[in-house]
Amino acid sequence: MFKNANKTLILIAILTLMAVIVPIILVPDAVISFIGVIYNFITSDMAWFFLLIGVVYAVLTILLLTTKWGDIKLGGKKAKPHYKTFTWITMNLCSALAAGILIFGMCEWMYYVNGTPFNIEPGSITAYEYASAYGMFHWGFSAWAFYLIPGIAIGYLYWNKKIGDLRISVLCQNVVGGDKTWQKVMRVVIDAIIVFCYFMAIMTTVGIGTPVLGELASSLLGIPNTFGLKLGVILVFCIFFTLSTSKSIAKGMGRISDFNVILALVFFAFVLIVGDTSFILNNIVMAIGTNIREFVRMSFNTDAIAHTGFIQSWTIFYWAWYVAISFMCGIWIARTSYGRTFREIAIANCFWAPLACWITFGILGNYGLGQELFHGVNLSGVIGEIGNNGVTLMVLQTMPFAKLCIVVFMVLIFFNLATTATGNGTALSMYTSVGLKPDEEPNPTYKTFWCVLFLIIPVGVLLLEHNVEGLNVLSTIQSMITISALPVLLALVVLFWAFIKAIRKDIKNGDILDAVDDKKAYNWQNLKEEE
Repeated sequence: MFKNANKTLILIAILTLMAVIVPIILVPDAVISFIGVIYNFITSDMAWFFLLIGVVYAVLTILLLTTKWGDIKLGGKKAKPHYKTFTWITMNLCSALAAGILIFGMCEWMYYVNGTPFNIEPGSITAYEYASAYGMFHWGFSAWAFYLIPGIAIGYLYWNKKIGDLRISVLCQNVVGGDKTWQKVMRVVIDAIIVFCYFMAIMTTVGIGTPVLGELASSLLGIPNTFGLKLGVILVFCIFFTLSTSKSIAKGMGRISDFNVILALVFFAFVLIVGDTSFILNNIVMAIGTNIREFVRMSFNTDAIAHTGFIQSWTIFYWAWYVAISFMCGIWIARTSYGRTFREIAIANCFWAPLACWITFGILGNYGLGQELFHGVNLSGVIGEIGNNGVTLMVLQTMPFAKLCIVVFMVLIFFNLATTATGNGTALSMYTSVGLKPDEEPNPTYKTFWCVLFLIIPVGVLLLEHNVEGLNVLSTIQSMITISALPVLLALVVLFWAFIKAIRKDIKNGDILDAVDDKKAYNWQNLKEEE
């Protein structure tokens, strides 16, 4: 099982998990207190920093879309894509979105009606208007730029420089590849950070998605949503995605992703028809307009004077979350985008992906908003008490054929979770392997080993909920994922340093022309002369 395994990384992963889980079991209250202190420091004192990261990524994305840099193709100018365009886009969508888009797409506006941005009066008309729009911002253009830019850097180093290894320490060998002590230490630290990043991503994915599955299963089966049921849902889910890793990840994820997107579109069409259709469509258009009008304000708002807490609880959380999982999503984008230009990848990830998010928020969110405004269903007033799980069930129960809708929604959540978890399990087992051929996957038993380890942190969060009375699980998950962004920033600095160093060298010696179509080469001739 461990024949090709990187035993150093395995040991580091196990020690890291022990460092997280043992305190949760022994001193849960102290863990919550510690998490709160670090979380407040990041979201308050470092708010400006995370917002500026989002702005920089957005600007870089625009440059990829509008300048000669978008002409560069991963794998070289003769490279042909491995996947059909639709499958490629859906794979990238489902690997990054998981179940969060469905749950937050339905529920996020409810938090914003009473916990408003810009010091807006809670429950006012303006509060409802911004509640519809802000979720689109958090899952929009800037959000996907967090994955795009690292994905471009990883893809260029992997495919164009023909390094043949997706480990960040290897991709960045032009920076940390020497024999000096600090370089050796840095390689281990970087890979340990990436492994930790994968675990945090799974914690968020499973920690947000499985409680909703538990609530919906409880309703369908007519049994209490106990600690045992929640634990059972996590175990059943983990068994499923453990078994699914025995198949080729690319084939399995491609099929599941296509099915998932088609089923989601059918469900969204149904919700649009049975809901307040004209209101949903009108509010989608208005929310898009609000995003365009307020994009700069939203991107730079640190809440330094008003201190509403909105930015800290949501925007900074989201930006930190995206930083924390940027390597996970970036590696997947790089792996699947062979034969695509930077511009194509930017369009897929920063136009099509946000559009999918906006459709989800626009239809699911505005359906629930319509139920509250026109049909007397108080959703924003109770979400603080019953959480995402309870309000998701409430919204689905207002739909015709409610039980069928609950089943469909459970299927969508389950397969979104499975797609992401399966991809993460396989990717991490590959990341921690040595000596694999380019198209070779690790031993299935070794992949199972990582899938079992993936259980630990979500179960740890469940234990916290069980042992600490009145604990807000969503806030705890938000805090943990926000904190995990700090070490990832170090690895990102090294990645971009290596990428810039490599691409400047290719421009200087003319190798960049091998990655640009002949019709676009004249643009790079000029740049070469400037270098």
